[in-house]
Amino acid sequence: MTETARLLIAGSEQDADMLYVSGLFVPDPFVVIGIGNEWHGLLSPLEVDRARKTSRLQRVHLDSAWREKAIELGFTPSLAGIAAAFLREHGISSVQVPGSFPLQYADQLRTWGIAVQAAEGTLFPKRAIKSELEIVQLAKAERLTRQAMAAAEGFLAAACIGDDGILRHPDVAGRVKSAHLRAVIETFLISRGAVPSHTIVACGKEAADPHQIGTGFLKAHQAIIVDIFPRLVCTGYWGDMTRTFVKGKASAELRKMYRTVREGQDIGLSKVMDGASGLAIHQSIQQHFSKQGFFTGTRRGKQVGFFHGTGHGVGLDVHESPRISVRDDILKAGQAVTVEPGLYYPDIGGVRLEDLVVVRKGGCDNLTRFRRRLEIA
Repeated sequence: MTETARLLIAGSEQDADMLYVSGLFVPDPFVVIGIGNEWHGLLSPLEVDRARKTSRLQRVHLDSAWREKAIELGFTPSLAGIAAAFLREHGISSVQVPGSFPLQYADQLRTWGIAVQAAEGTLFPKRAIKSELEIVQLAKAERLTRQAMAAAEGFLAAACIGDDGILRHPDVAGRVKSAHLRAVIETFLISRGAVPSHTIVACGKEAADPHQIGTGFLKAHQAIIVDIFPRLVCTGYWGDMTRTFVKGKASAELRKMYRTVREGQDIGLSKVMDGASGLAIHQSIQQHFSKQGFFTGTRRGKQVGFFHGTGHGVGLDVHESPRISVRDDILKAGQAVTVEPGLYYPDIGGVRLEDLVVVRKGGCDNLTRFRRRLEIA
């Protein structure tokens, strides 16, 4: 028994690797084993017939027979036991698993004589390079994201400014909060077959914390960061984009921040291409921000400036490889990445602009195609 198989035990609703290899949405964990170029799925009676019709797996087995075999071999009738029985029957004593593989399953398999080794990096490095069919799905997701952002922009355009500086809107009773605009965005997405995930609508000081979802009132003349990242229900691919708006008039400081971030994004977009260094792209934007007088570091115990990565891969996960950051990933044609520099200062607010692009030889294709507009009258 010398061959090493690849093993996954997870639900494909939650695990992108499992969805990638199976092509099937299953909420509960199941077993998939790769032997050579052939992938075997061991599924419950609830899922097995659907898997045989619609999955990408070459072989689909009913897991109950392997559960009985596990008991016969003295293994527990768990998912790990089912996997061990299948491996034993196929003469395999070693498996490679993803880094997220549950420790409990690994311990059980080792007890039964199966060597378990976590893959370095990802179990599916090819996932980072999108096929043209995958790029079509990403473009669909980004088109819905773009339309949702247009709905957000329209909501702000239809709002008026109250005497207290807080926005009012014809469709909202009382003062407008982040939650009201978030509901507009998320209702739009859900009605069109996409699932939103913690959509960010953050105003003023809240916008100075990049992943603050936003809970307060939407105020005039202050930065409002809108970050939308929905997942297509039918395929599992994500969109991702961010814009920063001001309802009314931005301060001179805020306008300078916005202009600098827009210039930084342009620098990043111009440098994304096959063979480019993610670290070099990130550093070029950092240097531009510094030259414009924007400090990055800690002030009064808070992070300020540009203190996150420039971008990340997007696919079946909203955050995946490669990274455009201090990690020196080399970009490759076919990868889909965001370019999203930002600047954040609690006394001013935050500005972030994010586009999703596909890496090509000599440049990139921008899937976002949405204007950058700061002030909304």
